Amino acid sequence: MIPVETALIVRGPISAFLAFNSTLETEAMVDIYPQTTGQVEALLVEEGRIVKEGDPLLKIEDRELRVDTEESTANYEQLKRNFARTEDLFARKLINQQDHETQAYQLDQARLRLERAKIRLAYTTVRAPFAGVISAREAQVGARVSAGTKLFSMVKLDETVARVFVPGRYLPIVANNQPAVVTSEFLPDRAFTGWVKRISPVIDPKSGTFKVTVGVRGNQPGDLPPGLFVHVRVITDTRPAAVLIPKRAVVYEGGERYVFTIVNDRAVKRKLAAGFEDPQNIEAISGFDVGATVIVLGQSSLKDGSLVRSVNTPPITPAPAATAGPAQPPAAAMPAAPGKS
Repeated sequence: MIPVETALIVRGPISAFLAFNSTLETEAMVDIYPQTTGQVEALLVEEGRIVKEGDPLLKIEDRELRVDTEESTANYEQLKRNFARTEDLFARKLINQQDHETQAYQLDQARLRLERAKIRLAYTTVRAPFAGVISAREAQVGARVSAGTKLFSMVKLDETVARVFVPGRYLPIVANNQPAVVTSEFLPDRAFTGWVKRISPVIDPKSGTFKVTVGVRGNQPGDLPPGLFVHVRVITDTRPAAVLIPKRAVVYEGGERYVFTIVNDRAVKRKLAAGFEDPQNIEAISGFDVGATVIVLGQSSLKDGSLVRSVNTPPITPAPAATAGPAQPPAAAMPAAPGKS
């Protein structure tokens, strides 16, 4: 009896997909400049730091602006007290309408000067415009900066995208919000959820392709850094209860695919009518029953009817998630086009 390794046929979801290669990009990248002039007093973040919207990034020396704010506050408070007395006199008709309006105008002007002083003082603390990561730091403590001095570069990691270029014949089957799966050789054993974010309605006459922007989201900020090389699978159809055979069981012979099952300790060679397939499994359209045992190792040298012995207890492979088990629209027409903007 020839020793072989076996597995069980299971039922589970499998999907059709279009496969591409691309690199991740961010849709939000900004350079940060100060809104006031002054000397850098403190750097509060460095490159690679993940920040939230409104977090302080840099402090500019602000002694003169603090004095201006205090002076404007004192003037405003004084005029407000004076105007309170004026209101009382005006109510008793002891001053005329013109004097009342003049003091009201002066009070309003003092309030505006105070607000302007507060805004200028607030500009001395440079803050993050959105949640993201500091990709570059240009400023130095002690340096004098102005409105034209670049301080930082920031990227928004929750808006990472991969741009792929799809052959024009697939335009009818690609739609907004279709699910996608994104993987990378640099992050083995991990798959990330994606979706079709935008579809260009124009087919490039030179390449015969149209651009599809796939959004992708990691579990944590920084999981998917811009520039990462990725494999993108845009899912076009899903069968939730397919008969799934491990791909390791498939034997290729003369352009056909076969699978060896075990019946009464003998290997039985069966032709495979394949449907969708993904990196782990292949769908059997007919001729195979759920729970049957197939040979996944040692079948290359077998003949139909050979006596075999399983060296393992066939594990029941858990059914894959619908979004993580894509297969292909016509199997022979699967593109693997690079997708880089």
